[in-house]
This record gives sequence, C-alpha cells and structure tokens, in this order.
Amino acid sequence: MFRVRQRFDTAHIQDVEEAVRGELSRPQIRETLRSAKTIALAVGSRGIANIRAIVAAAVRGVRDQGPDVFIIPAMGSHGGATAEGQTDVLDHLGITEQNVGAPIRSSMETVQIGSVISSHGNRVPLRMDAIAFRDADLIIPINRIKPHTGFKGSVESGICKMITIGLGKHVGCAALHREGMG
Repeated sequence: MFRVRQRFDTAHIQDVEEAVRGELSRPQIRETLRSAKTIALAVGSRGIANIRAIVAAAVRGVRDQGPDVFIIPAMGSHGGATAEGQTDVLDHLGITEQNVGAPIRSSMETVQIGSVISSHGNRVPLRMDAIAFRDADLIIPINRIKPHTGFKGSVESGICKMITIGLGKHVGCAALHREGMG
C-alpha cells in the first residue's frame, strides 16, 4: 500500500458574467466579433455549471460588439431528436428567449459541409445545422471540455464533439457514431 495525497484545484470564477464579457472583449475576439453581422451561439445539453448565466452574458457581450445574435441547440439527437425536444432541453436548463435575451432557432435540418475518412476506410459526411450555416456569419460554441466517459483519445469531449456531434444534429451524429470510437 502507498499513501497518496491528491490536491484538487479549488479556483473558480466568482463573477461568471464578468468573466464571459472579459473574454469577449479581448482585442482579437472583439475584432472577430465585429467582422460579423449575425452570430449563432451553439448551446448543448451537457451539464455546464451556470449555463443560463453564461449564455445570457454571451448574448449581451456579443451584442455589445455590434452583431445580432441567436441561439441554436447543438446536441445531436438529444431531446428526442426533434427541434421541439431540443428547445425543451434548453428550457429545462433555464435557457429561454426571455431569460437570455436572444431568440432560439431550432431545427433538425442539416447541410453537408464536407466528409472525413473513418478508421474503417469509410467516407463519413460531416453535417451542420442548416440555420447556423445559412444565417450566421460566425458560430460560437458554448461547451465544456472534459475527458470522455467511454474512451481515451486525442479528441474526446468538448469543442470538437460540440461541432461535429452537436451541430450535426441527429443525422450527423448518427453517421459518426455508426463508425464507432475509432
């Protein structure tokens, strides 16, 4: 037996809204935001502490830079793989137009934006939310980064999963999941 001591980082953000606004007002971010007329905030269904406050602060922070902003659910097949179900998931998280100050535009329609070759040699289409593709100049995913619960790899959970699985809606995530963890 060995004695082990583990110390966890206990640092946390005191003011979530100020932290989000601070990040959005960094010069390189501000320049990017100002180059867009319309920005979509891609919001997922995974447990993010203070998600309502984060989304509301992001809406205000983006609008402060000039662009219009809307929210799209980015959660693959969650919510029963329906637009209404995904809006309900956001509502359950406290994310409504009234609570965060931006419209929610939910659809399961996607467009194919490319493809990748899987580890099995199959060409897999990459899909994206059609509303975001058509109507947004820029998409900001609001995501968490954490180890995946089912496997270890160079890409696990977080921004890559949000973009491919979440924005791919049901049809996109199903195509990727059919290929397995490889």
